[in-house]
Amino acid sequence: MINFKRIKGSKYKNIKTAEYIDIKNIDKLLPKELLHKINFLFNKDIPKEPKTPNELLIYRLSQLKESDMQQYFYKQAVLLQYELKQLNKFNELEFVQNDNGDTAGGQLSQGQRISLYKRKKAEGSRKGFPDISLYFYSAKLNFRDTVFCEVKRIGSPSEIHLTKEQLDWFLKLNLMGFNGYITNNPIFFRDVVLGEIKNNF
Repeated sequence: MINFKRIKGSKYKNIKTAEYIDIKNIDKLLPKELLHKINFLFNKDIPKEPKTPNELLIYRLSQLKESDMQQYFYKQAVLLQYELKQLNKFNELEFVQNDNGDTAGGQLSQGQRISLYKRKKAEGSRKGFPDISLYFYSAKLNFRDTVFCEVKRIGSPSEIHLTKEQLDWFLKLNLMGFNGYITNNPIFFRDVVLGEIKNNF
């Protein structure tokens, strides 16, 4: 059981909103019950000479942007969606990219960016909300749920930008009983995030 009082009183609450989380110390900022839901690969984890399919996949994705990582996650979800439909035509799995306006803002001037963020906020966008939502329904169990995942790129700890708002949402969604994850690891996404969904079918 997650200790909500412990989270409210943790050092994590003292981090300024504008700062990035020091992910090297993330184990000191979160309750240990949630640490298994965050999984990062760093440059030192990238094989120089890949020898297995998993190592080759990590090597290739390490050269790409966060958007490419998210596209790979989407393709993996589509493969699982097809597999689940073969089990029962009423099974459902939907991968949805959540638009919070951050990506588009990078292409705009300062004035345009401020205007965009004001409009997005007025429309109900929430800063730091996870990049993707996975909605699923298991016909066998008559069970439905939603899984959330914040996607990052592979890099050095200083290149993986995790904001306080993103960690806020991670904590809030898990405390609400949803499964929320943060990762840049394609193997973790395939085997753990999608694997736990598959266990319901």
